[in-house]
Amino acid sequence: MNDQPARRNIKLVIAYNGAAYHGWQRQREPLDTIQQRIEQTAVTVMKHPVAVRGAGRTDAGVHAAGQVANFYSTNFSVPLFGLRRAMNSRLPNDIAVISAEHVPESFHASLSAIGKTYRYRIWPSPAKPVELAGQVYHYWRTLDAEAMRLGAVRLIGTHDFRGFATSGEQRENTVRTIFRCDVAEQGGQIVVTVQGDGFLYNMVRNIVGTLVEIGRGRWAPSRIDRVLATRDRRDAGPTAPPDGLSMICVHYPDPL
Repeated sequence: MNDQPARRNIKLVIAYNGAAYHGWQRQREPLDTIQQRIEQTAVTVMKHPVAVRGAGRTDAGVHAAGQVANFYSTNFSVPLFGLRRAMNSRLPNDIAVISAEHVPESFHASLSAIGKTYRYRIWPSPAKPVELAGQVYHYWRTLDAEAMRLGAVRLIGTHDFRGFATSGEQRENTVRTIFRCDVAEQGGQIVVTVQGDGFLYNMVRNIVGTLVEIGRGRWAPSRIDRVLATRDRRDAGPTAPPDGLSMICVHYPDPL
Protein backbone atom coordinates (compact mmCIF):
# COMPACT_ATOMS: atom_id res chain seq x y z
CA MET A 1 0.00 0.00 0.00
CA ASN A 2 1.21 3.50 -0.84
CA ASP A 3 1.07 5.62 2.30
CA GLN A 4 2.28 8.74 0.52
CA PRO A 5 -0.26 11.52 1.04
CA ALA A 6 -2.09 12.95 -1.93
CA ARG A 7 -0.37 16.00 -3.30
CA ARG A 8 -0.66 18.46 -6.14
CA ASN A 9 2.07 19.63 -8.50
CA ILE A 10 2.00 23.39 -8.98
CA LYS A 11 3.70 25.14 -11.89
CA LEU A 12 4.65 28.80 -11.47
CA VAL A 13 5.70 31.28 -14.16
CA ILE A 14 7.90 33.92 -12.56
CA ALA A 15 9.28 37.28 -13.66
CA TYR A 16 12.11 39.08 -11.93
CA ASN A 17 14.71 41.78 -12.20
CA GLY A 18 17.86 39.96 -11.16
CA ALA A 19 20.05 43.01 -10.54
CA ALA A 20 19.87 42.69 -6.74
CA TYR A 21 20.24 38.90 -6.54
CA HIS A 22 22.97 36.28 -6.72
CA GLY A 23 21.19 34.40 -9.47
CA TRP A 24 18.33 31.91 -9.35
CA GLN A 25 19.88 28.99 -7.50
CA ARG A 26 19.73 28.56 -3.74
CA GLN A 27 23.18 28.98 -2.16
CA ARG A 28 24.72 27.43 0.92
CA GLU A 29 26.16 30.78 1.88
CA PRO A 30 23.74 33.46 3.14
CA LEU A 31 23.28 34.98 -0.33
CA ASP A 32 20.01 36.39 -1.60
CA THR A 33 18.69 34.36 -4.55
CA ILE A 34 15.41 34.16 -6.45
CA GLN A 35 14.86 30.48 -5.62
CA GLN A 36 15.26 31.18 -1.90
CA ARG A 37 12.79 34.04 -2.06
CA ILE A 38 10.21 31.93 -3.88
CA GLU A 39 10.65 28.98 -1.51
CA GLN A 40 10.44 31.09 1.62
CA THR A 41 7.28 32.77 0.36
CA ALA A 42 5.68 29.47 -0.70
CA VAL A 43 6.41 27.99 2.73
CA THR A 44 4.69 30.93 4.41
CA VAL A 45 1.61 30.61 2.22
CA MET A 46 1.31 26.80 2.08
CA LYS A 47 2.39 26.29 5.71
CA HIS A 48 4.68 23.32 5.04
CA PRO A 49 8.23 22.82 3.69
CA VAL A 50 8.53 23.51 -0.03
CA ALA A 51 11.29 22.60 -2.49
CA VAL A 52 11.03 24.71 -5.64
CA ARG A 53 12.59 23.37 -8.85
CA GLY A 54 13.45 25.91 -11.52
CA ALA A 55 13.74 25.49 -15.28
CA GLY A 56 17.11 27.23 -15.50
CA ARG A 57 19.85 28.62 -13.26
CA THR A 58 20.08 32.23 -14.32
CA ASP A 59 23.29 33.94 -13.14
CA ALA A 60 23.66 36.91 -10.84
CA GLY A 61 22.25 40.02 -12.51
CA VAL A 62 20.28 38.09 -15.14
CA HIS A 63 16.54 38.74 -15.46
CA ALA A 64 13.48 36.70 -16.41
CA ALA A 65 10.08 37.38 -17.92
CA GLY A 66 9.12 33.70 -18.02
CA GLN A 67 11.15 31.58 -15.62
CA VAL A 68 9.25 28.39 -14.76
CA ALA A 69 9.30 26.52 -11.46
CA ASN A 70 7.25 23.79 -9.82
CA PHE A 71 6.71 22.41 -6.36
CA TYR A 72 4.57 19.78 -4.67
CA SER A 73 2.04 20.59 -1.97
CA THR A 74 -0.21 18.52 0.27
CA ASN A 75 -2.20 21.65 1.13
CA PHE A 76 -5.37 21.71 -0.96
CA SER A 77 -7.02 24.52 0.99
CA VAL A 78 -5.22 27.33 -0.88
CA PRO A 79 -6.70 27.88 -4.37
CA LEU A 80 -4.36 28.81 -7.19
CA PHE A 81 -5.62 32.39 -7.50
CA GLY A 82 -5.16 32.78 -3.75
CA LEU A 83 -1.67 31.28 -3.91
CA ARG A 84 -0.57 33.71 -6.60
CA ARG A 85 -2.08 36.70 -4.82
CA ALA A 86 -0.66 35.72 -1.44
CA MET A 87 2.83 35.10 -2.83
CA ASN A 88 2.90 38.39 -4.74
CA SER A 89 1.82 40.31 -1.66
CA ARG A 90 4.85 38.91 0.20
CA LEU A 91 7.50 38.94 -2.54
CA PRO A 92 9.68 42.03 -3.11
CA ASN A 93 8.72 44.38 -5.92
CA ASP A 94 11.34 42.98 -8.28
CA ILE A 95 9.89 39.44 -8.23
CA ALA A 96 6.39 38.45 -9.38
CA VAL A 97 4.44 35.24 -9.89
CA ILE A 98 2.80 35.68 -13.29
CA SER A 99 0.70 32.52 -13.21
CA ALA A 100 0.06 29.36 -11.20
CA GLU A 101 -1.49 26.15 -12.50
CA HIS A 102 -1.87 22.48 -11.68
CA VAL A 103 0.26 20.16 -13.80
CA PRO A 104 0.67 16.37 -13.93
CA GLU A 105 2.61 14.64 -11.17
CA SER A 106 5.44 13.88 -13.60
CA PHE A 107 6.02 17.50 -14.64
CA HIS A 108 9.49 18.84 -13.77
CA ALA A 109 10.28 22.47 -14.61
CA SER A 110 13.74 21.60 -15.93
CA LEU A 111 13.58 17.97 -17.06
CA SER A 112 10.26 18.39 -18.91
CA ALA A 113 11.46 21.42 -20.88
CA ILE A 114 12.15 21.05 -24.60
CA GLY A 115 13.68 24.49 -25.12
CA LYS A 116 14.15 28.05 -23.94
CA THR A 117 14.10 31.52 -25.43
CA TYR A 118 16.47 34.25 -24.23
CA ARG A 119 16.61 37.93 -25.11
CA TYR A 120 19.66 40.16 -24.82
CA ARG A 121 19.35 43.96 -24.95
CA ILE A 122 22.24 46.23 -25.96
CA TRP A 123 22.29 50.03 -25.77
CA PRO A 124 24.93 51.08 -28.36
CA SER A 125 25.52 54.75 -27.62
CA PRO A 126 27.99 57.05 -25.83
CA ALA A 127 25.04 58.31 -23.73
CA LYS A 128 24.26 56.25 -20.64
CA PRO A 129 20.71 54.83 -20.48
CA VAL A 130 20.23 55.81 -16.85
CA GLU A 131 16.59 54.74 -16.70
CA LEU A 132 17.57 51.27 -17.96
CA ALA A 133 20.59 50.80 -15.71
CA GLY A 134 21.03 47.12 -14.87
CA GLN A 135 18.60 46.04 -17.58
CA VAL A 136 20.65 46.59 -20.74
CA TYR A 137 24.28 46.24 -21.77
CA HIS A 138 25.57 49.78 -22.31
CA TYR A 139 28.06 49.56 -25.15
CA TRP A 140 29.75 52.92 -25.58
CA ARG A 141 29.87 53.02 -29.39
CA THR A 142 27.52 52.30 -32.31
CA LEU A 143 27.23 48.79 -33.74
CA ASP A 144 26.41 47.48 -37.21
CA ALA A 145 23.20 45.56 -36.52
CA GLU A 146 23.07 44.12 -40.05
CA ALA A 147 26.53 42.59 -39.72
CA MET A 148 25.48 41.14 -36.38
CA ARG A 149 22.35 39.68 -37.98
CA LEU A 150 24.42 38.05 -40.72
CA GLY A 151 26.58 36.47 -38.04
CA ALA A 152 23.59 35.39 -35.94
CA VAL A 153 21.86 33.41 -38.69
CA ARG A 154 24.98 31.25 -39.04
CA LEU A 155 24.24 29.87 -35.57
CA ILE A 156 20.87 28.42 -36.58
CA GLY A 157 20.87 24.63 -36.79
CA THR A 158 22.50 21.79 -34.88
CA HIS A 159 26.14 22.45 -34.02
CA ASP A 160 28.78 21.73 -31.42
CA PHE A 161 28.75 24.95 -29.38
CA ARG A 162 31.77 24.20 -27.18
CA GLY A 163 33.50 27.30 -28.56
CA PHE A 164 30.68 29.42 -27.14
CA ALA A 165 30.66 27.76 -23.72
CA THR A 166 32.60 28.93 -20.72
CA SER A 167 36.14 27.55 -20.65
CA GLY A 168 35.23 25.48 -17.58
CA GLU A 169 32.28 23.68 -19.23
CA GLN A 170 32.21 20.13 -17.84
CA ARG A 171 29.52 18.53 -20.01
CA GLU A 172 30.82 16.09 -22.60
CA ASN A 173 27.92 16.63 -25.00
CA THR A 174 28.07 20.24 -26.20
CA VAL A 175 25.89 19.76 -29.28
CA ARG A 176 22.78 21.93 -29.24
CA THR A 177 20.15 23.04 -31.75
CA ILE A 178 19.38 26.72 -32.27
CA PHE A 179 15.97 27.28 -33.86
CA ARG A 180 16.08 31.06 -33.96
CA CYS A 181 18.76 33.73 -33.62
CA ASP A 182 17.50 37.21 -34.51
CA VAL A 183 19.11 40.63 -34.28
CA ALA A 184 16.77 43.62 -34.45
CA GLU A 185 16.98 47.36 -33.79
CA GLN A 186 14.23 48.49 -31.42
CA GLY A 187 13.91 51.95 -29.88
CA GLY A 188 17.62 52.71 -29.89
CA GLN A 189 18.50 49.23 -28.68
CA ILE A 190 19.87 46.18 -30.45
CA VAL A 191 17.93 43.12 -29.33
CA VAL A 192 19.29 39.61 -29.80
CA THR A 193 16.72 36.81 -29.44
CA VAL A 194 17.90 33.21 -29.25
CA GLN A 195 15.71 30.09 -29.06
CA GLY A 196 17.19 26.64 -28.70
CA ASP A 197 16.64 23.17 -27.31
CA GLY A 198 19.21 23.84 -24.60
CA PHE A 199 22.12 26.08 -23.70
CA LEU A 200 25.58 25.62 -22.25
CA TYR A 201 26.85 27.73 -19.37
CA ASN A 202 27.26 31.35 -20.55
CA MET A 203 26.49 30.29 -24.12
CA VAL A 204 24.08 33.15 -24.87
CA ARG A 205 26.36 35.78 -23.33
CA ASN A 206 29.33 34.42 -25.29
CA ILE A 207 27.30 34.49 -28.49
CA VAL A 208 26.35 38.11 -27.82
CA GLY A 209 29.95 39.03 -27.02
CA THR A 210 31.01 37.56 -30.36
CA LEU A 211 28.23 39.36 -32.24
CA VAL A 212 29.30 42.64 -30.63
CA GLU A 213 32.84 42.11 -31.96
CA ILE A 214 31.30 41.59 -35.40
CA GLY A 215 29.09 44.65 -34.97
CA ARG A 216 32.00 46.91 -34.11
CA GLY A 217 33.92 45.74 -37.17
CA ARG A 218 36.64 43.67 -35.56
CA TRP A 219 35.47 40.48 -37.28
CA ALA A 220 33.39 39.55 -40.31
CA PRO A 221 30.13 37.61 -39.82
CA SER A 222 31.98 34.48 -40.99
CA ARG A 223 33.82 34.48 -37.64
CA ILE A 224 30.88 32.45 -36.34
CA ASP A 225 31.81 29.63 -38.72
CA ARG A 226 35.34 29.61 -37.37
CA VAL A 227 34.21 29.29 -33.75
CA LEU A 228 31.84 26.45 -34.65
CA ALA A 229 34.60 24.69 -36.61
CA THR A 230 37.44 25.02 -34.11
CA ARG A 231 35.27 24.63 -30.98
CA ASP A 232 37.86 26.88 -29.32
CA ARG A 233 36.59 29.41 -26.77
CA ARG A 234 39.56 31.65 -27.58
CA ASP A 235 38.20 32.23 -31.09
CA ALA A 236 34.95 33.70 -29.75
CA GLY A 237 34.33 37.13 -28.26
CA PRO A 238 34.30 38.13 -24.58
CA THR A 239 31.42 37.17 -22.31
CA ALA A 240 28.81 39.92 -22.45
CA PRO A 241 27.73 41.24 -19.01
CA PRO A 242 24.62 39.77 -17.36
CA ASP A 243 22.68 43.05 -17.33
CA GLY A 244 21.09 42.70 -20.76
CA LEU A 245 20.09 39.03 -20.52
CA SER A 246 16.57 37.83 -19.76
CA MET A 247 14.95 34.40 -19.88
CA ILE A 248 11.81 35.07 -21.88
CA CYS A 249 10.13 31.68 -22.15
CA VAL A 250 10.55 28.01 -21.34
CA HIS A 251 9.03 25.64 -23.88
CA TYR A 252 7.22 22.39 -23.05
CA PRO A 253 5.40 19.72 -25.06
CA ASP A 254 1.77 20.58 -25.73
CA PRO A 255 -0.11 19.25 -23.90
CA LEU A 256 1.99 18.58 -20.82
